[in-house]
Amino acid sequence: MLRIANIDDVEQIYNLNTELFIVLNNLKENIYNPVGFPKTFIISMINSSKADYIVIEDDDKIVGYALIEEREAPFKEYNSFKKDNFAFIYELIVLPEYRSKGYGTRIIDEAVNWAKKRNLTSIELNALSNNYSARAFYENVGFQEYQVKLRKEV
Repeated sequence: MLRIANIDDVEQIYNLNTELFIVLNNLKENIYNPVGFPKTFIISMINSSKADYIVIEDDDKIVGYALIEEREAPFKEYNSFKKDNFAFIYELIVLPEYRSKGYGTRIIDEAVNWAKKRNLTSIELNALSNNYSARAFYENVGFQEYQVKLRKEV
């Protein structure tokens, strides 16, 4: 079952978020710590009018989610950027034992509906360059690379 998270879901979301950051730490240990966002952050997103956790359940257990937020183009007060109201997916996770069963695709489909209801133009997200399975999934559900972020250690 797909739904928008509520305050009763904080503990399950926190646990999934910690799982996500363990994976991110394994991929880029110089960037990520293997600990999730604090529960206060999760609560603030649940209470926000501009963001939601889209959760998917199996047997009343949250097995995946996406954190999505409404955003605007940066520096909108300047003519350098065109008006662009879009959705941004901060994170998406489906527990490993529930992958390849369509849960991630269903979450993305719901994110698209979420963005359409808000009259947003697109959905953006980031993926680590060496997270090949995530990148393949995002491309498979219709995301296209449009910008590359580069980093140089000093």
